[in-house]
Amino acid sequence: MDARTILIFVAFIALMYFMMIRPQQKAAKARAALLSSAQKGSEVVTIGGLHGVIDQLDEKTFTLDADGVFLTFDRSAIRTVVENKTVAAPIENVTEETPAADDVKSDDAE
Repeated sequence: MDARTILIFVAFIALMYFMMIRPQQKAAKARAALLSSAQKGSEVVTIGGLHGVIDQLDEKTFTLDADGVFLTFDRSAIRTVVENKTVAAPIENVTEETPAADDVKSDDAE
């Protein structure tokens, strides 16, 4: 094996690392952080699409309160933890002032 063949082989291994292994490791760390950030009272969405609030939480399972229905899931069933949403105050119904019919000038009136 000459130096060129070894260099190509090393470059191929490095490319595989940066294209496949490293992104998987980053995604695994992000998933672990997401699962560890879940706590009692957090609003979550499960992998099945069920929305609810965590009622009880232990090391491997959690109990989800979905509008009064309590369901137990594995902790790995959490897809996302919904951020706390601040609800904006409703905007009052503002009406624009429209000029009275007498104030409106038309091109025909000139």
